[in-house]
Amino acid sequence: MAEAAELPVFTRQVRERRGPGLLARFFFAAEGTARTQQFARGLALWTGAYALTQWPHREELYSRPVLREGWLDAWLDGWVPPPALVTGLLVVLLVAAATVAAGRGGRAGRVTTAALFGLLVGLEASTPRAYAELAALQWLFVALAPTGPRGPRWTARLLMLQLSAVYVFAALSKLVEGTAWWSGEAVVLVFRSSHQGQHLLSAWLSLTPGPLALALAWSTIALELAIGFGLWFARTRRVAALALVLLHAGIAASMRVSLLFHALMLLHLLLFIGRRGDED
Repeated sequence: MAEAAELPVFTRQVRERRGPGLLARFFFAAEGTARTQQFARGLALWTGAYALTQWPHREELYSRPVLREGWLDAWLDGWVPPPALVTGLLVVLLVAAATVAAGRGGRAGRVTTAALFGLLVGLEASTPRAYAELAALQWLFVALAPTGPRGPRWTARLLMLQLSAVYVFAALSKLVEGTAWWSGEAVVLVFRSSHQGQHLLSAWLSLTPGPLALALAWSTIALELAIGFGLWFARTRRVAALALVLLHAGIAASMRVSLLFHALMLLHLLLFIGRRGDED
């Protein structure tokens, strides 16, 4: 018996359980959904404003029997939505968006608003504007977002990543598409453009190639990169938020771009304000 007691005891090695990986925590750690809820209400208000701007031009935008290049035209096979249908869809969209903006309707209200908005964007006769495409994508995320007070943060992360991607890729495209932005020539062309330029500041300032154009071009690239990366970190978040405001104030003062575009981009600050960092 003594010899048996001296024999080594073999036990199954217990592996130490590891917590979720960095990527899993980044997307699926639980957090309060207040910021996402605020963004949903803000997006609903924005959508109502969008519908109201479409209203006076609804027949021209949706019911033109012309060569159509909308999202859904390949599936519609030449069918043109009648004005009465478009009017009805806009009315229902306004009601649904108002319900979500008031914090009512739950997931059903969000899904309804997202579906109606996406349908109307797809029914436009021309190719949708970039900010309308972004809003449709953001509505998809909002429609699927957790509705309780806490939940996995994947929705907020995707919304935030989408905003960052807009500015980072905008900056990278300026750097790689040629030398026009490197030299400042692109800014001069924008200021002189009859389509977007010659508006307020660009109409007053006779910009020519030189140091000022070069400074404006590189400051635009720097601001876009600062926004795309800086909003994610507590130490740089306020500076990046200020960069976002300054960039859009500069665009609004020098280019004919819809105020809906600026409002949609600034709305995303609701997702970043109040964050201590990626750990919360």
